Parts: sequence; C-alpha cells; structure tokens
Amino acid sequence: MQTVAYDGTNFQGFQYQTQKVRTVQGELEKAAGRVLLPAGRVVGASRTDAGAHATGQIAHLDVTGSAEGIDPHSLMMYLNGVLPDDVKVQQVEVAPPGFDSHYSSVGKMYCYKLAYGVPDPLQSRQRWWLYGRWCERSRGKPQSAGDLVLDVAAMQEAVQHILGVHDFTTFMDNKRPAGLGALKRKRPKLAALGIKPVRTREKNTRLLWEADVKLDDSPDAEWRGHVNIHLAGNGFLYRMVRLIAAALVEVGHRRMTPSQFLKVLDSGDRSALTVEAAPAHGLYLTQVRSSRGL
Repeated sequence: MQTVAYDGTNFQGFQYQTQKVRTVQGELEKAAGRVLLPAGRVVGASRTDAGAHATGQIAHLDVTGSAEGIDPHSLMMYLNGVLPDDVKVQQVEVAPPGFDSHYSSVGKMYCYKLAYGVPDPLQSRQRWWLYGRWCERSRGKPQSAGDLVLDVAAMQEAVQHILGVHDFTTFMDNKRPAGLGALKRKRPKLAALGIKPVRTREKNTRLLWEADVKLDDSPDAEWRGHVNIHLAGNGFLYRMVRLIAAALVEVGHRRMTPSQFLKVLDSGDRSALTVEAAPAHGLYLTQVRSSRGL
C-alpha cells in the first residue's frame, strides 16, 4: 500500500486512460514496472479529476512472491527515484491479505483551497482565485480591495447544513452518465447495450462528519484572502466537493443566503443550483480512511 502525493496540474486525473494521456496511475505503474518486475495494476482509493491534487491518496499494488522480502522504506526510495517531480510516494506499507485501496475505503477527506485577495501568480494552479469570478458574476472590475471581500462567517453558517446524512443530488454534476464506468467493469454486456444504473435519492445519500470553512493560517493568508473548505465523509458524488465549494462562494459573495443554501440542498435537484463546479485546481484529497484501519 502506498500513500501518494501529487500536483495534478499536468495530469488528466488519477485513473489510467490511454498511453497518450498522462495520468497519476499511469506514472505509478511505469515506476512500479521499472522497480518491480513484473508489476500489476496500481489501484487508487479515489479517481481524482484532471487538475486536482492530493497529499494523501492511497493506492495498492499486487506483487508476486513473499512480502517478507520487501523493505517498505527501500521500495519507497526506489520508486521515488524513477517517478517524475510532480508525483511522489510518501509512505509504503505491506497491506494485509484482501486489502483493496478502493473497496476498503470507508471515508475520504478533502480540502478545497480558494482566495479572494490579489492573485498570486506563483499559486495560480494551487487554489481558486476568485478575482476573475467576481468580475464575471458582477459584470465589472473591482474598484477596491473591499469589493473582493468574502463573507466567511456566512459560509461557515451555510456549510453546517450539510453535516450529517443528506441526499446530495443537488451537488452532483449530471454531465457524466452516472455509474457507467463501474458497470463496464462489473456488467460489460449491459454497458455495451448502453444500459446504466438509475440514480436514486438513496444512491446519492452520503454522510458528512466534517464540514468547515476556515481562514488559512499561512503568513500572507490575511491579505491574500486564503480560505480553506474542509469536507470529510463516507463518500462523495461526481464533482460534489467542487459544487459545494462553488455554492459556498455564492454565499460568501452574498448572492445566496445560508437559508437559501439549505433550500437548494433539500431540493434534491441539480438545476436548483445555478453555478458550475469550482475549478479542479483548488481541490486536494488529503486523507483516505480504510475499513482495515490503515
């Protein structure tokens, strides 16, 4: 089992696609193939979007032979020696029999990073800078720093509404056929016919045990306006974190009240949310919880 960190800027997501498309999984498998011969498929706990980052992605790799001959620290160093600079293994452990990084996952933690102050070009792909968003939604250029202020207190009030068990259909991007990818793996004949699972309120119900909006404590956070949205739960729908972040920004810009945010959540209707998902480059997968306690 590997704990992996990566800068997703130049990746088309985690999941392998084709040899012509650069993905995190593809780079991990190439590195494993050079260090461990033969090497199997690397399986990640979360298929992060193109441009999204991770500090705590979990992935497993099945290898032949006995685990007793594997020194985890040495393997980590060998893998990092052949991996590119934008993806590195942070830790290697020998997983117990039957462990699967995807199916053994019982919870994930995400951090969405944004900023409402003067944009920093050195962090342009590490957080969502709201300067352009303000201009687009307000149909004008900010005349002063006060124009860009975000009402963090209102965002903190609104985000409390998503704690607990809810139907998150409102915060699921419906541009991608839901469930068809999994169907191709499990029921290929049905997938070939274009038959896909029907999404229901039960299937879109998730439990969130952490939801908070915090000002970043970095040295220049105050004048840059760095804000982090922390979410943790037992599962997340397609682009769910990014849509929640976009809705909270609407609250922060006072285009939506916390009570309206709750009303949109309770509607169970994606069309009730009139904003697009926040950009992927502000999203970080920070931790994965396993049913086996790893």
